[in-house]
Amino acid sequence: AFLPAFESAGGAEGLRSWLRSHTWLGRAVFLLMTVAQIVLAFIPGEPLEMAAGYAFGAVEGTILCIIGIVAGSALVYCLVRTLGMRIIRVFFDPEKIRRLPFWQNRRRLELIAFILFLIPGTPKDMMTYAIGLTPLPLHRWLLITGTARLPSVLTSTLCADAVAQGDYTLAAIMFVLSAAMALAGVLYYRRSADKNA
Repeated sequence: AFLPAFESAGGAEGLRSWLRSHTWLGRAVFLLMTVAQIVLAFIPGEPLEMAAGYAFGAVEGTILCIIGIVAGSALVYCLVRTLGMRIIRVFFDPEKIRRLPFWQNRRRLELIAFILFLIPGTPKDMMTYAIGLTPLPLHRWLLITGTARLPSVLTSTLCADAVAQGDYTLAAIMFVLSAAMALAGVLYYRRSADKNA
């Protein structure tokens, strides 16, 4: 039912209609997709955040994204605590894990993790896996990732919601803001990583 709805009703609009008409199923499917995106780290998260804003609106889309992110982060944390570097090597170069900024200052681990997850453009998928190797407790980690990623997710869902409502001016403003924040985040992260090289 999912693919025919997408094709017959015209792509994005078909997907939006299907998700909204299948109230609980649509939301369950989206949450599973978000969890899978966190666990399968090579899948980019921004398209899902945009899809959430387009299909469900900024508020509900953001809530669904955060729930999925927290659930996926908890699953990754438990996998890493159980399997260690064996699971991390499936997705990432251990040398890149070693260069992450929070390894150098364990006493300020929570603050550094919060800042890195707050800033768009940092490699959040890699850091999500690396956190499982640190002494950070699960409940503290889920609080950090759930709150720190909120502004970035909200920006994406607001942009997509604006497109869905036909407010292209707001969508353009949010897009430019997101791009500028992401660029700043990339530059900040690269400088931090270079110091730890």
